[in-house]
Amino acid sequence: MDNRRETRGSKVDSVRTVGGLIAVAIGALTVTAIALVALLKGTDTAATIAGSSAGVIGSIVGAFFGVKIGTDQTRNAIEAQREEAMKAQVYAAHLPAQDADRVLETARSAAAELSRR
Repeated sequence: MDNRRETRGSKVDSVRTVGGLIAVAIGALTVTAIALVALLKGTDTAATIAGSSAGVIGSIVGAFFGVKIGTDQTRNAIEAQREEAMKAQVYAAHLPAQDADRVLETARSAAAELSRR
């Protein structure tokens, strides 16, 4: 069941990525079209409009990829944390019963020390 959830999640993520990229492309094309029309008209403000359009395009594309990279890094960090938690559970399952109290106290101390930082 987890595999289905992961497959569904990866499909949703890929649709979001493609949808976001399409939205960025449409926005960039729209702003570019406005700039081109202004340049073709040859008005006095064509340079201002073209420059502003370039700034908007850069901002849109930069924001999209900045959010995308941040989201990917967060997802990777969560996945790494999940893997480490699974390893810890496997190690704990193989721990001799007589050592359990001592190991739990050591783990609590380590967690408390980490939270103080």
